Amino acid sequence: MAILGPEGVYQVSRVSPVHLDMRTAYVDAPVARALGLHDGQVVQATAALRQDQLKLTLNEHVFNLPLSPYIKEGDVMQLRAHLLPTGQWTLQLLHTGRFAGVDPATGAPVAAPPSRLNTLLFQPGGFTALMSLMQPGMLESLLPAGSSELKERIKAQRLSMASLQPQTLRRWVSQHGKSGEASLAEGVPVESDVKALLRLIMADRARVGAMEGSDTEALQHAVDEAESAQLQAAQDWHKGDLNLAFVIPFKDADPLEMRFERRGNSLGQPKNPLVVNMHTQSRVLGEVWLKTTISDNAHVDLTMWALKEEVAAQARFNASELTYELESAGLVMGSFQVYNAARPDAKVDRAPPPHGALIDTQA
Repeated sequence: MAILGPEGVYQVSRVSPVHLDMRTAYVDAPVARALGLHDGQVVQATAALRQDQLKLTLNEHVFNLPLSPYIKEGDVMQLRAHLLPTGQWTLQLLHTGRFAGVDPATGAPVAAPPSRLNTLLFQPGGFTALMSLMQPGMLESLLPAGSSELKERIKAQRLSMASLQPQTLRRWVSQHGKSGEASLAEGVPVESDVKALLRLIMADRARVGAMEGSDTEALQHAVDEAESAQLQAAQDWHKGDLNLAFVIPFKDADPLEMRFERRGNSLGQPKNPLVVNMHTQSRVLGEVWLKTTISDNAHVDLTMWALKEEVAAQARFNASELTYELESAGLVMGSFQVYNAARPDAKVDRAPPPHGALIDTQA
């Protein structure tokens, strides 16, 4: 389905809530390879009777999984694939896409939400596959021989770190602030849409019969990541929040993940600041995170995390020069903190509770 940016969310039916029922099936590695699973992927399975017992079937593979009483034969389930450190895989039941139930408000049967929409909604955040594919020369290596036009298109979409200017970066961000689908809906030509580029590469590979394998899976995974981020941005925009994330590719450097965040303002309350988060896994600088908080009065607070000690030390040494550059741009430097460590993850991973456990939740 086409997601048309923030305005497209109004046309999407409300998705059934996720049940806190962490039911898991274990999958051997050969079966996972046969199914083409990748970590974090959401797949769709069907409930079917096998020897008078209700089982889950996925591409002719049958799995045992405790199912809720309301699930009946023919119902569709959404499951998320997880790769364990042992090399084994799990399929975790998220919710049903279609089940034998009724809407309590209307009494009508519950309609099945679009399976593609469910897949994107449950896609883990981040751009693991996209960051890998946007390494210099990576996409070009996936092209069949003779794809000179696509090579030029890949090159045209990349920036140059050596000659990067603020105006160039601003123009690039402005072009990627709107989805390709929204631009097409407005009759505007799409020249720099990463999803369109990835799909063109997959189509070119399919033309020569290269439709299977890990490279094709990585391309599809990257498309899922980009569309999931787009859908999340649209949902947050509908709530009044800004949450815009994308990957900036370079010709001469490793890619950069950038995210703009701002909570919606409340009446009578101070305006919320704009937060710009950046992350890169540079082969030169190592892994680096940067959080920039810009208040309404042009007050800037910076926090940097770097795994390499020499990179953190260099950032501290150049703090005064950075302050001068910000003041030249009309901004006021507040705090500048540098940590020789990984950025703490805001999300705490918890082991799933055992089946039948009572969970106390708070909205």
